[in-house]
Amino acid sequence: MRKLAKSETRLLLIFGAAVFLAVNLFAVRAWLNHRAGVLAAISETRSELSTSRSWITAAEALEPAHDWMQQHPSPIEKPDAVNTGLLNTVRNMAEKSGLKIAEETLLPGEEADGARAAVLQTKITGAFSGVATFLFDIQNPTSWRSVEKMMIRSDNEPPNVVVEMEIRQYFRSTDSNPAPTTSE
Repeated sequence: MRKLAKSETRLLLIFGAAVFLAVNLFAVRAWLNHRAGVLAAISETRSELSTSRSWITAAEALEPAHDWMQQHPSPIEKPDAVNTGLLNTVRNMAEKSGLKIAEETLLPGEEADGARAAVLQTKITGAFSGVATFLFDIQNPTSWRSVEKMMIRSDNEPPNVVVEMEIRQYFRSTDSNPAPTTSE
């Protein structure tokens, strides 16, 4: 084998250095891509842990409500009896609070999670203090009633207001045939 000339040796060294540099740059690039992937995976895992902790915290916060619902189950009644009872209760509480019922309409019952709901849409007029008393009385937790929609506006007589609301009474039905559900 012949001895390389000085220019050939220099060229060989430059070529070797270029190949060495290229291989190292590819290695650094691969390492940086791998590092970015690991950092993204760590970030995603932290996010999942945070979400999981949120769900666990929410479940723990709802545990007392679940226990209360197990201790105070919704009443078991016939739908007609619940409708009548809801109408009479609203009328009696409105009268007790010094309010007048301008309109009342029983809407079709609704299915709720594990229960049914009788729905009454009503318009009540009277003093605002009476409305506050009425709302406090009607939404007693053990009675399983709630005011879902409500709109309050001023009446023609200044201290009085007009309240339109939708009241739901939840219950479990004694009927063997639950209300039909419509599917489209």
